[in-house]
Amino acid sequence: MSRNEILENIKHGIATNNNIPKNDVKYKNPMNHTRESLLEEYKLNQSNNKAIVLESDNLPKTINEILTEVNASKILLNNDLAIDTKDINNNYQTIPYTKSIDFVREELFNIDTSVVEARCGVANVGIVGLSSNSASPRLASLITNNCIYLLKKENIVESLHEGINFIKQYEKKRSNTDILPSNIIFVAGPSRTADIELQTIFGVHGPRVVYVVLY
Repeated sequence: MSRNEILENIKHGIATNNNIPKNDVKYKNPMNHTRESLLEEYKLNQSNNKAIVLESDNLPKTINEILTEVNASKILLNNDLAIDTKDINNNYQTIPYTKSIDFVREELFNIDTSVVEARCGVANVGIVGLSSNSASPRLASLITNNCIYLLKKENIVESLHEGINFIKQYEKKRSNTDILPSNIIFVAGPSRTADIELQTIFGVHGPRVVYVVLY
């Protein structure tokens, strides 16, 4: 609704004893799509956010190739992944995230790479959506230098609004209740910040290297 329309409605309301008419909200998605499919739009925007985007028809093989590329040593695995931990190459020490940080703090801070199942991807801004629960602690996507997100292609949605609703429905179905998780998080590539000289530094508040594997 334009400024003039709003003012005209106010004037009309004053003239008719404050009976301001209700108009349908006129909303237009401000994001310009440059690709024909959500998948291609997502890949473009997620890459622009400095994540390394890969498509895979063999998750264990792709993950092992990434682990080799980042020279991984210890791998933190959430417990809701679309892969079997036995499929991870024996060259790496795999650590299931099953204990509170209060009990494994020293061990967690010495892990270099994590694998996290993303709930959804948001195409028009190129981000992954996460939710934290007992099988997927929030810290897994923060504490390591490298993070590998696994994302089903069919879970890519157009907008942030759709992404929030997608995660809400996922968590309600998972828990069989209307209770939402303590955290719903959207991540745009690796962590970055800029100092006073506008020099971008990666990895200050989270992973320095981020992979998004679409399967």
